[in-house]
Amino acid sequence: MINAANPATTGQFVQFFANGLGPVTNQPASGDPALASPLSWTTTTPEVTIGGQPATVTFSGLAPGFAGLYQINVIIPPGLGAGPQPITVKIGGATSKASGIVLR
Repeated sequence: MINAANPATTGQFVQFFANGLGPVTNQPASGDPALASPLSWTTTTPEVTIGGQPATVTFSGLAPGFAGLYQINVIIPPGLGAGPQPITVKIGGATSKASGIVLR
């Protein structure tokens, strides 16, 4: 778990969980958990920013084993300072409220 006692670092892969990211491939039946194989990817890749910098998205879709929970895997961009950094997710013309992550 990433927190002040265990901050993330630039270049690290991290996972975020969200809802409302829209349609996916391999859509499970309503109320069924998403499969691990094949994965259910969002049909649009979200734009994720950390500390105002674009993060590389390596996966965006339903979290395997969960119903209706989305997972976004990203690489924390280089050049960010230590301490709390804001995170936003933009998809389908909508941008999330800022959340946060602590970096070392």
